[in-house]
Amino acid sequence: MSYVGRDEQGANITIKGMFSQLAINVAIGAGTLIMFGILRPRNGIVYAPKQKYSSEKKQPPKIENQGLFSWVGPVRSLTDNELIDKIGLDAVMFLRFINMCRNMFFWLFIIGLAIIGTNIFGTIQDRKGLPKTDNPLKYLSISYLRKEHWFWAHVVFTWIFSLIIFRFLYIQYKEYTKLKKDYFRSEEYQSSLHSRTLLITGVPSHMQSDEGLLKYIKEMLKIKQPIAQAHISRKVGRLPELIKEHDKSVRKLESVLTRYLNNPNSISSKRPKHTIGEGCSGEKVDSINYYTTQIQRYEEEINHEREIMKEKKAINYGFISFTNIADAHSVAKKLEGKVRIGEPEIMLAPWPKDILWRNLTMTNALRKTRRLIGYGIFILLCFSWLGPLTILTSVAQIDNLVEIAPFTEFLYSYDFVTGIIEAWMSPLIMAVFFAILPNLLRLLSKYQGKLTKSSLDRSVLSKLYLFFIINSIIIYTMSSTALDLFAKIKATINAGNTDFKDFYKVIKEEEFLDQLADSLIKVSTFWINYISLRGVGAIFDLAQIISLIITNVKRFFVRPTPRNLKEFSRPPDFDYPVYYNIHLFFFTIGILYSVIAPLILFFCFTYFSLASLVYKYQLMYVFTTKIETGGTFWRVVFNRLIVSLIFWQTVMIGVMNLKGAHIHSVALFPLPFIAILIKVICSKRFDAPIRYYVPKKSDPESYDGSFNNSHHDDKISNRFGHPAFSAELITPMVHSNVKHLLREVYNGRIDETQIRRSGTIRTMSMIKSDRNQMFNIQTIDEKELNWDDQAYYEEQNPGYYVDYSDTTSMYSDTTYKNSGPLTPTPTTMNLPQTYHQQRQHYPPRNAPTEFFELQQVNHPRPPQYNNDHQQQRTIYPQHNNNSSSTLPLLHQRSVDNMSGYNQGYNQMYNSNNHNHNNPRF
Repeated sequence: MSYVGRDEQGANITIKGMFSQLAINVAIGAGTLIMFGILRPRNGIVYAPKQKYSSEKKQPPKIENQGLFSWVGPVRSLTDNELIDKIGLDAVMFLRFINMCRNMFFWLFIIGLAIIGTNIFGTIQDRKGLPKTDNPLKYLSISYLRKEHWFWAHVVFTWIFSLIIFRFLYIQYKEYTKLKKDYFRSEEYQSSLHSRTLLITGVPSHMQSDEGLLKYIKEMLKIKQPIAQAHISRKVGRLPELIKEHDKSVRKLESVLTRYLNNPNSISSKRPKHTIGEGCSGEKVDSINYYTTQIQRYEEEINHEREIMKEKKAINYGFISFTNIADAHSVAKKLEGKVRIGEPEIMLAPWPKDILWRNLTMTNALRKTRRLIGYGIFILLCFSWLGPLTILTSVAQIDNLVEIAPFTEFLYSYDFVTGIIEAWMSPLIMAVFFAILPNLLRLLSKYQGKLTKSSLDRSVLSKLYLFFIINSIIIYTMSSTALDLFAKIKATINAGNTDFKDFYKVIKEEEFLDQLADSLIKVSTFWINYISLRGVGAIFDLAQIISLIITNVKRFFVRPTPRNLKEFSRPPDFDYPVYYNIHLFFFTIGILYSVIAPLILFFCFTYFSLASLVYKYQLMYVFTTKIETGGTFWRVVFNRLIVSLIFWQTVMIGVMNLKGAHIHSVALFPLPFIAILIKVICSKRFDAPIRYYVPKKSDPESYDGSFNNSHHDDKISNRFGHPAFSAELITPMVHSNVKHLLREVYNGRIDETQIRRSGTIRTMSMIKSDRNQMFNIQTIDEKELNWDDQAYYEEQNPGYYVDYSDTTSMYSDTTYKNSGPLTPTPTTMNLPQTYHQQRQHYPPRNAPTEFFELQQVNHPRPPQYNNDHQQQRTIYPQHNNNSSSTLPLLHQRSVDNMSGYNQGYNQMYNSNNHNHNNPRF
């Protein structure tokens, strides 16, 4: 085997690795696209779940053609104005950001060709020809330029690039302002209660009442605008934990029943059991009886806690609503930043589903303390990853690895393999390495006291961006440079020159500063590989390979419960912090190397062009926006773009100085200040209109800021009450083809009931024992398994918790009776004595003294499977509360347990003097 010089080997490795990776990426990407085209029409649950759940207004266009690329036409045809109605302003602003980057890098790449020509021509002039032993990719960069006059061209191009980017950012901010004004005037925003409501935190104890809150707003703050309602919140106590444990028990029971009732034609005589407790003291119990008892016990506790809600102590936050939106926004704007220390803090109320309820009770002082601690932990986390990233740097540069560990020199003999390692492994390791980071930062931001999920996401985005800048650019480049220097010093030691002067000579070498600049340029190849690999990742996002595999494995090999199957069909939430950060990072990398190594501009343009198509399809057909905020991510993104610009311009000043072009660097000094000026101008001109709604006289009457819609009777105590007070308690689900086996499972009598709720009908099997105790189990038909009504409600009424007050019931004539004597119900079956003792401490479910008024949700399009159920109404006649034919007590209790609103129903029945005796039993 012939020996090849190390410089030539390094060039071979870089070139072969880069082109090998590009070839592999293109092949994988093309194959994945073809696979997506084949699988898409056959897997609607994975590739188009929003088609099923969206209302008629938000329905994405149907893809009638089954061709491989038939999806491209419908995706490209929709304009931004059409998309806003279908996917929301948050999603549209994300797509506009990607499109802006695509268009920006297109023009930068076109101009960058002139920079590449200048670099090649200057290298030939300075070196009297192209160097033969160095990496050919460096010809395209400024690596081999020596004479200072060439760098005037790079100064000019830095100015041109900066002005182009400034223009794109200003136009985007201006257009966002128009879109945000339209959002304020949209039907969805105008008809929402939160748009005219303020959130008040840090309320002192003497103001913690509805009257105290109202008095503070009117008398102390001198607010003249008419206030519709004031509400101080109350402690939830153990309710959230109880509901969480209740849901866990329900899911465990469902899992046990799914395995036990796997054969609809027979039932095993061996009932499932499990051990509770630890060690020798563990006790084996019947799993079905155990979880059933747990569910009933939790329901008793939850219902009792809800019944005494009025007796619970008030806490330090509340809400006030105004009669119209304009008044609420004007008050919020007036009080912004003007509340003194120790006084309550006032802000526009978020969507109820956006609130992090646990953090609302946190005092302002505690929140500020935690914020400082959180930043300290974050900084520590940033620099603690220096070690792993240094190792990653070594893997990325084979030269460094050989210098540190000479035994790895054999890698030079295998150019293709070594090239693949450099080109593929490092970006892949980095991608995996940072996969867990968003979850860590989300926990950290929650600890800092963020009040809403959307503000939590924006905080995560800010931290992710800073983390990637510090670790992936600054520390990565510094460690790479340090390893280069270490390699030179080690070579000096190996040559026998161990005198201190020799070390100093290495550091003060004539071309060392120039090589320091080249270290930054050399890493550009790594980032080209990384962007190329992420392009394949975007196609994988489109193909949803992992989701498809996981879904099918769970369906066919894990024996999922009916609830699991329904949840599989839910459209997933789009993770804005992660996706924004990836593209912000690529923008930063792209402009960082745009002048010194312009080749990267082509890869950035290619990536953003692909991402524009991929994520537009994803947001139209697959992903949903968890909480619509009207594009509030844009201000965070804009600020990071400005920081990236300033960072790039500062680096260019440093590179010019390292290259000896000191006078040239002075010409770049105004650019960072111009970037700051652009930020100030945009903030002054556009921030106020996008934060607060201000009606204009020219607006149509329907958008004058008045709250005039079907929700005018909403109470903030209902809409903005903690979900633990009103959330529906989930009911165990089983397949309908095994409901006849429940009689044997529980040795009881089964009555079938159907409950209509907001356009859907639920079939309930109510198991009744000889002690008049009962237990509800919901039976699910096969055709309902691919439909999650909870997801449908959330899609139809975004931002609010599902309202279950629209409940009517149909009582069945079907009764399954046990041929023998009834055995004890699950609440009296053999269970550990400790659980029976615990139950005695929970008071009985007494009739409440107050009826909770909740708003009926009208959905524009009923679920697709309703037609079959509508036909069944003739079989199960609906009972009218005002008629003499009343609902039996047994059925009434089932409704109470099912909905969690037993207070309202009991009072309603008591007030109407219904006869609760059950004529059936």
